[in-house]
Amino acid sequence: MKKTIFSIFMAAALLLMPSCSDILDEQPRSALTPEFFTTEQGIQYGLTSVYSQLRWIYGPAGMMYLSTVGTDEATYGDNKDGYGYELDIYDIKASNGGLTTIWNNTFPAINTCNGIIEKGSEAGVSDALIAEAKFFRAFNYFLLTTTFGDAPLDLGSGQLKFNTTPSRFSTRDKLEDVYTKCIFPDLKDAVANLPATPRRTSTTNKIAAEHFLAKAYLTYGWWLERN
Repeated sequence: MKKTIFSIFMAAALLLMPSCSDILDEQPRSALTPEFFTTEQGIQYGLTSVYSQLRWIYGPAGMMYLSTVGTDEATYGDNKDGYGYELDIYDIKASNGGLTTIWNNTFPAINTCNGIIEKGSEAGVSDALIAEAKFFRAFNYFLLTTTFGDAPLDLGSGQLKFNTTPSRFSTRDKLEDVYTKCIFPDLKDAVANLPATPRRTSTTNKIAAEHFLAKAYLTYGWWLERN
């Protein structure tokens, strides 16, 4: 008897429940499309994703191994069976985790920056927001050139263009082209258009752009003397 009453109650409840169609009307935001970059919200979301990329560069131990291990500052420690040991003894392989962290995470950020730079004016955002994207595009290319040398400016749709079509083919541009076509122009624009005071806590600003521009000049000058 109890089961019968429960079944009747459940049937009545189902009939009285409102339609759930609105709940199932999904609007996924797992990918940024070219159309999304034509809105101010899309530009803001794109910049947020560029900042979040930094956690993959500086969050794990990879950057520490790439910058300090093998010098007088540090050694590989307990990473004797990992990529820290390879970097310390200069037995570097393409599969080295410290290197692949940079290679795998810079290009998505660069492509997002390309989209922001291309679509920012159309979306009506300020030059300062577009300058943030230029700063990070130069920043990521600086990481690539100081780690690997030559790097591709064309991700599939043309040099420094926002790519929407996945491609398995890539051509690395000469280091001097990466500096003269991207790193220097982008950082100069960032210096000219970024505010001295960050728009939000921990966002980039004119001072950071000036620092990296000076660092890029020194690094490029060092490279020219040796090539």
